[in-house]
Amino acid sequence: MSTIRELVFDWLFNASVQIGLFAILAAVLSPFISKAKAKYQHCFYLAVFTLCLAAPVFNTLWQTRPSVVARTSPQPLIHGTEHRDHHSWVWNGHSKAFKSIILVPGARTTLLVFWGVLFLYQLIHFSRGIYRVHRLRRDASLISPSETGMAGSGMTGLGIDPPHRVVLLESAAIDDPVTVGVFHPAIILPSKVIPVLDEPDLTAILAHEYGHIRRKDFLVHLLCQLTALPVAWHPGIQYLMSKVSQTRELACDDYAAVRLGKRIVYARTLLRLASLCLHVPRSNAMGLGIFDGDNLEDRIMMLTEKRTSLSRPGLIGLALATSVLFGSSTVLARAVSLQEASASTNTAQMFAGTWHWMFKGQSFSTMILVQNGSGIIGTVTPSRIALDDNGELSRADPSEDSTPTPISKTKLEGNALRVTLGDGDKPFEFLVILKNATHVEIHPIGAPPNMKPIQAERVN
Repeated sequence: MSTIRELVFDWLFNASVQIGLFAILAAVLSPFISKAKAKYQHCFYLAVFTLCLAAPVFNTLWQTRPSVVARTSPQPLIHGTEHRDHHSWVWNGHSKAFKSIILVPGARTTLLVFWGVLFLYQLIHFSRGIYRVHRLRRDASLISPSETGMAGSGMTGLGIDPPHRVVLLESAAIDDPVTVGVFHPAIILPSKVIPVLDEPDLTAILAHEYGHIRRKDFLVHLLCQLTALPVAWHPGIQYLMSKVSQTRELACDDYAAVRLGKRIVYARTLLRLASLCLHVPRSNAMGLGIFDGDNLEDRIMMLTEKRTSLSRPGLIGLALATSVLFGSSTVLARAVSLQEASASTNTAQMFAGTWHWMFKGQSFSTMILVQNGSGIIGTVTPSRIALDDNGELSRADPSEDSTPTPISKTKLEGNALRVTLGDGDKPFEFLVILKNATHVEIHPIGAPPNMKPIQAERVN
């Protein structure tokens, strides 16, 4: 498996574990976080979401790789390993041409392919959402002159000045008001609702949607959707994305309620708009709608119920507590990501040494393995073997040219070591499987299917 594929697999493993850990911790802290103001709740879930994306990448790139390529190693090879112009093994007797036998389970490749399909699906889904927003804005029209006066009055009442370049549009393709655009934002109203809107309703809509514009929510939403594509399948990411969406709407409700002056009035207007818009949930919507988050009931309760928000000392204490908890979780996540590398280092120590490949009590090949970090380098002397019909060795002799062949690459795979000799079109590969501290089995890759493993003994 190439280095890139190994990195991707390790990142997937780290992401699966660490995102779940952070999401569970966020869910546990959720009742306490809900006592803070909506904008602080939004910042909290956005920070956890960012941590979920960054921690697996950081831990994957930080951990030591278990694969070693011998010729790039700073440790010098054993004398005589520079000769590379001969085959490491010559097959005789009943051996025939067979396709390579992959002895290592293909779970990694299967998972990588499955992840690739999911990523491609999410990428297509995201691209379609971007195109739908582009088409929605392109096909939308300016609100009619008869409504421009009321809209302008609502805009002025909210203090929205012309430099913000907020465009008011209408479209028959949507069921509820949405905000789109980063540099040139637009508020798009559903055409079927405009005729029945009065000035207070329009003012409430503009207040909420302008809150999204002031907070740069569309840009943040776009970046979250884009960066989450590789792990969008993870339940933890889906939970955090929903929390980010819900708290974003709560924050804009707070913004609108302050602009309108009375929270209870805004709550009633929100309920009226919900009945007018006949809201239908939008799948993968890139625009920010007034009813996003699917938490209208919670929003109404937040607006109407008298709740005591955390004081500044309480907020600071909560921030410190969450920082300590997530800091500890990050260290734990780092420890989890290092377990594989640590295990590889310990396993490499067990392989290191000089091994004699045995046939009828006699050595016919010498394999020298030297630990290099968490990997292995070394040499193997060439040999000639022959098999009988049962796959047993019928002959095993050292080759005429006994110059040791350098090991070009090794890869630790559990209690097995995959060894590659040569870098040409047909490299020779075999697995070295530990039986105990002094004995291993050699399984050549590409050998006849019925070949029995070659026994090897440690001599030092």
